[in-house]
Amino acid sequence: MMAVVVATIMGLGIAGCAGAAEKTVEHTADSVTLAPGETLVVDFGEINPSVGDAWVITQEPDAAVLGPGEEETRYTGEEGMTGAPSELSYRFAPVGTGTTVIEFEYQFRGEVPEDLDDQKTAKIEVTVR
Repeated sequence: MMAVVVATIMGLGIAGCAGAAEKTVEHTADSVTLAPGETLVVDFGEINPSVGDAWVITQEPDAAVLGPGEEETRYTGEEGMTGAPSELSYRFAPVGTGTTVIEFEYQFRGEVPEDLDDQKTAKIEVTVR
């Protein structure tokens, strides 16, 4: 009986996640409009954290519009391989309606690169209707 209850609860949780709408944009996008309930995914493509590559949030979105960004990485190397790249994205769930801005900055080994050609930022205006 307990197994049936647990299986039912897990099934409901999975079913709830399956219907969640997402909108994915490249980190180079200037703006994006989301429908209510639509989660924003900002895609940074491949980075190599093992050498020190990172994209960090420098300006969080307005908490009345979007929730805090959740970093997600997916290792793309073979199992047991060291130093392979990962795919990086940030996920933002809508909280309310309105417009907000999210800013990101590329860092290498925890710092902004000294070389101007290696300094990168991203700024995305997000509207939730």
